[in-house]
Amino acid sequence: MAWNVSNESFLQNSDFINNLKLRAGWGQIGNHGIRPYGTISNYGISSGVQYGTPNNGLSIPIILNNLANPDLTWETTEQLNFGLDFSFLNKKISGTIDIYDKTTKDLLQNIPIPTSTGYGNMLINKGDISNKGLELGLNLDLISTDDIELSIGGNIAFNKTKILSLGIPLDDFYIDGDGQQRSFFYGNTISRGQYFRTPANVFVQGEESSLFYGFETNGIYQTEDTDLLSGAVPGDVRIVDQNGDGKIDEIDRTFIGNPNPDFIYGVNLNFRYKRLNMSMLFNGVQGNDIANGNLLTIGDPTGNQANITADAYYNAWRPDAQSNTHPRIGYDTIGDIAITDRIIEDGSFLRLNNLTIGYDIPTDKINLFERFNIFITAQNLFTWTNYSGYNPEISSFSYDGLRNGVDWNGSPDAKTFSLGVNVNF
Repeated sequence: MAWNVSNESFLQNSDFINNLKLRAGWGQIGNHGIRPYGTISNYGISSGVQYGTPNNGLSIPIILNNLANPDLTWETTEQLNFGLDFSFLNKKISGTIDIYDKTTKDLLQNIPIPTSTGYGNMLINKGDISNKGLELGLNLDLISTDDIELSIGGNIAFNKTKILSLGIPLDDFYIDGDGQQRSFFYGNTISRGQYFRTPANVFVQGEESSLFYGFETNGIYQTEDTDLLSGAVPGDVRIVDQNGDGKIDEIDRTFIGNPNPDFIYGVNLNFRYKRLNMSMLFNGVQGNDIANGNLLTIGDPTGNQANITADAYYNAWRPDAQSNTHPRIGYDTIGDIAITDRIIEDGSFLRLNNLTIGYDIPTDKINLFERFNIFITAQNLFTWTNYSGYNPEISSFSYDGLRNGVDWNGSPDAKTFSLGVNVNF
């Protein structure tokens, strides 16, 4: 529903307000998110299943791959929103304001089940998640003459996510050494290799989604330290003993980061001087954390033949040059039961995503063309960030909602330059 207030008699003759519209909406949309034939039993090939004796057996290649769940249904997202559209001063100032409250129900989850069933998990509909937010957009037409045009626009969006329910039993969950009965589950394991074999994310009822969960650290053990825990030696990373029991184990895990940003934003600038034109597009993210898994291999002086950062080597702890920032040479995280906050970094960034400069060649004497514009475009030209990885706009597991904010073997985002023409006939 919408009410165009500017059409009312008390605003029709206004010199200041050109458009003022109030909006309200409610709706539901489904996310089917179920693979083909996901509600029925599926069969596959397994050469490991045999019938008969080991030496003279007959392979039976067809086995049951999963437990059927005919009750699977779509996730349902229900949204309530209120908005405002406006333009002032002969449309030189225009913008939008939107507030929304969105709840997604019947979340599709792969829930662990007892292995006595013969299977490790089952796809079910359980849980609700809430997203509440505010979105703002503003456009300013600063200069508009025959020779010069200048306009700038921007948008910013705030979103707060909260897990309302998970639909799974309560279990012991530890935060800062304090055990609580919470409904939760861990995200997917990051890697099957030697490093990063544990989940980075945890999903806890009543909290934001995908929080990072692991060990808090407090520098490096020094030679004079006498409180070494769990077999640590001088030069090892000092992990905080959250419950004070004198050992480091899974109970000492806690929240160590949040991949959800405080806000995202964008800015666009358009400029024209006679036949020369230029446009710039910026985008940014503020307040999110990234689990930089690459630091597990290049951020510590592991002592193997793999490459490491210069800081990891030159600032490594040594008996004659004790450091409180980087562990000793030979220290590694192979077999660690959880990640640490040493790989959690601020992922905020501002990027000049697109810069285009063009020139309109005069076509007065060429009847064939109405407009002939040549341009050069640069993509991903500059990025301002404190993130040490290749690219703060990570996409390592963009296909997986249970591995969020994790950079694992991510590649750099290449700069691209292109030259082209726009022709109107």
